[in-house]
Amino acid sequence: MEIPYNSKNRPDTGLYNGKVGIWLFLASEVMLFGGLFSAYLLLRVGAEDGNWSMGLMNKWVGAFNTLILIASSATVVLAWVSLKLKDWQGFRKWKIATIIFAFMFLIVKWGYEWPAKFTHYDVTFISDTAAEKVFANVFEKDSYDDDCKKSHRKIWNERYDADGNNERIPDEKKPWTNVDLKDKPLDGHIVGYYTKTEDGNRKHHKVGSAFGASFWSHALAWRYDARNSNLGITDTFIEKGIIAVEVAPAHGVWDAHTEKTASVGTRRYAEADSSTANDGHSGHAHHKTVTIETSQISRLSSYEPAHSTFFAVYYTLTGLHALHVFGGILIMLYHLLPISRRVYEADPERFTNRIEITGLFWHFVDLVWIFLFPILYLL
Repeated sequence: MEIPYNSKNRPDTGLYNGKVGIWLFLASEVMLFGGLFSAYLLLRVGAEDGNWSMGLMNKWVGAFNTLILIASSATVVLAWVSLKLKDWQGFRKWKIATIIFAFMFLIVKWGYEWPAKFTHYDVTFISDTAAEKVFANVFEKDSYDDDCKKSHRKIWNERYDADGNNERIPDEKKPWTNVDLKDKPLDGHIVGYYTKTEDGNRKHHKVGSAFGASFWSHALAWRYDARNSNLGITDTFIEKGIIAVEVAPAHGVWDAHTEKTASVGTRRYAEADSSTANDGHSGHAHHKTVTIETSQISRLSSYEPAHSTFFAVYYTLTGLHALHVFGGILIMLYHLLPISRRVYEADPERFTNRIEITGLFWHFVDLVWIFLFPILYLL
């Protein structure tokens, strides 16, 4: 039995069945994302000064992804128009362009932005003496001398806006003299770690970063807090037998040999660099890595949900949105299969309606991101 109104409009609604269905589905999606947006805004408004991590986001990466999705909205319309003009090759061309834009979005999000956050850490130390040794090594000095202190203080003032322009940071956290050296975090990427072998030697292990393939595996593994073992986050270090970690300081921030250090802003300071050095480690080739003994670490924390309400919401919203993008890609790939060509030849109007429904879904996905971008990256 043939189901009516698959191609023709219903007399009661003026829409064919598929379009009624997609509008009902999108209404439920609006309620889903609307609830999540509302939760985010409530958390954002209620956050104390200095306790919201929005400044760690790279707004230019977000803007680039926004432009990609806007372009994909245009190409998905052109694909539908080509079908209306009975131009199958034109339809394939614009549909493929849409899929390419969608993959570009996911590569930026899942291949660059997420791994950069998951592999970026702040390290604080058990004592000022331990911190002095590490920071001297970072600045390539024999000791933590006056030159080191001067460069370090300049970075600190830029990061925490000691002049008072950043109202998100409480005044008591801004001055250099108010925070002990051991509590001044070194931020960078963990590129390796050391374990002790049965014969008592040290074995080095690399932490891969190719296309973010390994960031899931070690993101949860690097939580460490020597001050509060009740949190249960020191177990991974004990189980793996990790005795030291190898850290590549964040690009541009700890480079004591250029004037760039003096102009690094709060957001640039915290933004991870995902480029790869000649030795395969994350970070620029001219940046040496520093090895820090686990016994000297007080806390090792990353930009993961366990340490930040902002990032918990960020990964939830962007992850859910990215799954919608991936679902749209699968649907559009199906439209390029030979079976879709046969459906089109058998009933052009019905297949064109399917493409219109897919376009409506894709426009919704784009619209969600247009709301996500300012909320997560700018507000």
